[in-house]
Amino acid sequence: MRYKGIYWTFFSPMIKRSITNRFGKELAAQSIRNGKAGYRRLLSRADDLGPGNPMAMNAYFAYVFAAAWLGSDRKITPDEMALVMTDVLESRLLRTFFGMTDLNKTPKKWEQEMRKYEAWFAGHGKDYPVNWNVNFDEARHKEGSFYYFTRCPICEFCAREGIAELMPALCSTDEVMFRLQHGILHREHTIASGDPVCDYWIVGDKAEDPK
Repeated sequence: MRYKGIYWTFFSPMIKRSITNRFGKELAAQSIRNGKAGYRRLLSRADDLGPGNPMAMNAYFAYVFAAAWLGSDRKITPDEMALVMTDVLESRLLRTFFGMTDLNKTPKKWEQEMRKYEAWFAGHGKDYPVNWNVNFDEARHKEGSFYYFTRCPICEFCAREGIAELMPALCSTDEVMFRLQHGILHREHTIASGDPVCDYWIVGDKAEDPK
């Protein structure tokens, strides 16, 4: 993947703050000091997801946290790293950003976003085949957004790098992100846990008995 330092610059101070609060200044400093170079190395080995890919930010986000975790020499457990990720997502800045979306008012938002990715992949997938494969089943649910992936490049990369144990923590950020958008993620399967799909059924948190 092309190196984009903006993701490290943006997220690393929040990661450092969380690790400091939870595990102390020394480990936080080590994680960020080692992670900065590690992030560049991870991206140099990651699959190119293609220019203009609306899903690529998910990979950049994931690899920032993977680099910081590796920077700690895995002294932070994957479950503890999930708490760090939650701290970052629930920071004042990101809580405000995500809170600008209310999935009770725009229940189809994420289906629409995935349709944009579907259109992008239709035009670029031959050149960048290592990517998410998104599918829709409009008959499955009447409310909210529903889609599923049969391929996840982040999961494949983490397995190749020998850091697959971090994937459940990365997957858990989906639930947090949708919660901050006044939504609930109903999920039965993840590729990271060995299932053939990652499924997403997202409804507003005020929906009563969604179908």
